[in-house]
Amino acid sequence: MTDILESLNEIIKTIENGIKEGTVPEGSRMYLQRLMRSIQDTIKVIEIVKQEKTIQSPISPSARSAMYNLRKAFYAVLGRLSKEKGVDKEKSISEWKNAAGKLVEFLNASGISEAPTKIVLFYDIIEEDGLKYLKFEKAEVLYFELEGVKDLKL
Repeated sequence: MTDILESLNEIIKTIENGIKEGTVPEGSRMYLQRLMRSIQDTIKVIEIVKQEKTIQSPISPSARSAMYNLRKAFYAVLGRLSKEKGVDKEKSISEWKNAAGKLVEFLNASGISEAPTKIVLFYDIIEEDGLKYLKFEKAEVLYFELEGVKDLKL
């Protein structure tokens, strides 16, 4: 994965240098700038998805179904961490409910509840008064919009 990220960053540098030096034909500049932005977005997504201490939904048909899948992933991770690290289920579930409520509010307010979505929830294991639990730090919401419509005459 590191090799891929390095290659993508090298492509971005090559495009930037070509534009700065004027070696890119003017007609191609706009397309290369759009390609560069797309590569930068791809790099950001790869960096988000590969992070540790995350709970992730798969890409889902809507944000609502992503929340459903995230909930299932949360309980799977909680089950594993309660056995491996002694994480308290009740306190972690309480934290989950709080985070899930905020996520649903955000998705609805953003108007993306019906868009294809992947949610990445970042957590840390906190210990208070001898009790370990999952504390959620932030969420990254990757949503996908319609890029266009193509007709096919049959």
